[in-house]
Amino acid sequence: MLLFAGDMLLLGHWGAAADFRAGMLELIRSAPVERIWAGGLLGPVAGALLVAGFWQVCQGVKVPAEWAARAMFGLFLLFAVGLAAIHSVWAVFELLIRSCVDGAAGGAPAACQAQADAVQAYMRVSLLALAVPGAIASVILAVLVLRRRTHLPRWTVVANPLLLVAVLLPAFAAAPAPIGAVLLGGSASILLLVFFAVAQGSTWGRVQ
Repeated sequence: MLLFAGDMLLLGHWGAAADFRAGMLELIRSAPVERIWAGGLLGPVAGALLVAGFWQVCQGVKVPAEWAARAMFGLFLLFAVGLAAIHSVWAVFELLIRSCVDGAAGGAPAACQAQADAVQAYMRVSLLALAVPGAIASVILAVLVLRRRTHLPRWTVVANPLLLVAVLLPAFAAAPAPIGAVLLGGSASILLLVFFAVAQGSTWGRVQ
């Protein structure tokens, strides 16, 4: 929920998912700077909570598969720390875009826009790189669940992060107004919230 709150501070607005970019730029132009600061600062805190959540999931792996639990936690750790870092850097990106927009009205040089484009490209590559450890960890988790090597019931594989991305992200990207932009902007945190809710709810009272 904390990560979702940060997403909404940085990206949250009403509209269709197809118009997300235009709505985001309008938000950056009009939002108070303090809102952007708050959204970025929530990143590290949310990242720490993600690490705790992944640790709890990995603790549910049964003894014969402890090696897999360690590998899975290491990969999820990279994912959580990277996601928190990108969340914080996104605030810097928005502040840079804001300064470019304000400067453009006064005839700012095109170099400002070039810098913003470079930051955006860097973040896009970072997100793609970050997806690798998250995807590998999700595959390991799915195998462990299906082979009954965790305390999670087999049916919980439907809430595996990788499967949620494959199924729900395209749906979010096509969602209409007014909720589409909210779903797309908060997609990562929503998918993680579903995953942790299912993992926690399915084992509540069962794990000693």
